[in-house]
Amino acid sequence: MTFLRVLAALLIIGTAFAQKKPKALPPPADVAKNLETLQSLVPAIQNAEKDLAALRDELAKATTEEAKKEITTRVDAQRERVQQLRANFRIVASGVEEKAYLSAAEEEASFDNEFKDLLKPLFNGLREATSKPREMEELRSELRVWVEREKVSRAALGRTSTALDAADDPNVKKELESTRKLWASRVDEATSETETLTRQIEEREKNTPSAWEAISGIFTDFWRSRGLNLLMAFGIAIGVYIATRRIYRAVRRYSPIHRKRGNGLVARSTDLIVAGAAVVLAVIAATLVFYLKGDWLMLAITIIFVIGILWASKHALPPYIEQIKVILNLGSVRQGERLIHEGIPWRVDTLNMYCDFSNPDLTGGTMRLPVKDVLPLHSRPSEPKEPWFPSKENDWVRLDDGCFGKVIQQTPEQVVILRLGGSLKTYPTADFLEQCPENLSRGFRISSTFGIGYGHRAAATEEIPKILQEAVHRHLVEVLGREFVKSVKVEFKAAAASSLDYAILADFNGEAAQRYAALERMIQTACVNACNEQEWDIPFPQMVVHQAVS
Repeated sequence: MTFLRVLAALLIIGTAFAQKKPKALPPPADVAKNLETLQSLVPAIQNAEKDLAALRDELAKATTEEAKKEITTRVDAQRERVQQLRANFRIVASGVEEKAYLSAAEEEASFDNEFKDLLKPLFNGLREATSKPREMEELRSELRVWVEREKVSRAALGRTSTALDAADDPNVKKELESTRKLWASRVDEATSETETLTRQIEEREKNTPSAWEAISGIFTDFWRSRGLNLLMAFGIAIGVYIATRRIYRAVRRYSPIHRKRGNGLVARSTDLIVAGAAVVLAVIAATLVFYLKGDWLMLAITIIFVIGILWASKHALPPYIEQIKVILNLGSVRQGERLIHEGIPWRVDTLNMYCDFSNPDLTGGTMRLPVKDVLPLHSRPSEPKEPWFPSKENDWVRLDDGCFGKVIQQTPEQVVILRLGGSLKTYPTADFLEQCPENLSRGFRISSTFGIGYGHRAAATEEIPKILQEAVHRHLVEVLGREFVKSVKVEFKAAAASSLDYAILADFNGEAAQRYAALERMIQTACVNACNEQEWDIPFPQMVVHQAVS
């Protein structure tokens, strides 16, 4: 029994504690502030309802139509004011505006709005991206208007109240009282609107993220939705383009129309059509991705982009017709022919969006030009034995400006010549060609003149040329070597003023080119030695004076 009594006592005590209400906690700061704003709105609502009831009583007592009409207008305005005050109360209490719940009905689609419907996703995206800053600016502008209205209404109310206190005439007091009530209601309305807008701005600013959070949130949202769609569309478009090109490349390898390396018109036309088709298929694939993913914004942007390209191509396509003709090998430049570009000869290797050229005699002799830069050029068929450059590296050359040396480097930009003594002279390639280089490494001739005295006239035309020829040939072979001297020929040249002159023509192998500057001296040395051996006179210029006999 004792145990049962203790158990009953415990149950009674527990029930008592369970039924005891917990001590109320103080509301949070935001809730307290909301309550203060709501408490300030309640008197304004009550006063507005009292004014509305008074106007309705006044309307019921009106006797004339003009008075009823005037009072009806005031009743409608007061009813709207009561509705606005209640709407403000609900906004502060719930933190949600009516327009966030209610939405306007969509307009029915029509043929006239087709283009607008196409652009609607783009405009909706822009509107969504700028909605919060625009709403904040609208709230601040509206707050400034209501603050100014509150100042004006309070000043008017104070002036009307002062006049009412000083007035003695009952009729004047009646009108002043009506005016005071009007401005008092306007003060309440302006105060209500100001407090409501202030609270809305505070709520928005409190919930507005920082700049970094906003930017990161934009990027995060974009990446989670449209970013992935854009990346997928781009990847699929590239994949379709590459797959199309590779499939065509495999087909091209076994195609009979491409067996001549695509030189034919049909082959080039096919290449151009497939290149354009690959781009079109890539764009269609990207558009299909946006369609299947339901990303209407990116789909609209893609369609507008394609329409813009098609519209621009109407004016931009004609200048490309000449380029297409060049690519099809129908222009002024033909594949496999020879052309001059910046003074240098080039062989046309391939014609495409970028054209390849080459010069086999130049180090690094390749060049790539866009097809638009090829339009003003002209090519011609090249002969098989036609040289591509007047020299090769390690050739000995002599230029019109007197430069003589060995070519150690020739590229499309410059030609470097090693002169005797070790100095280097560099020419731009086009300037080098303008100097009309004489290539001595393929063989060359030295022409020299030697004269003897008139005392040897008897042997001048037959005996002396043979002796000089043998002497010069022997001397050159002794100094250079027989393999370097091709031939030597001496002929009577002319009977000069003081000597009998002989033309000495010596032909040499190209390997003797490095001794070019000394060869004429060798020839003159051989001729002088022959004169010494044969005791021939070597004349010198002289003046003969004849004296007249008186």
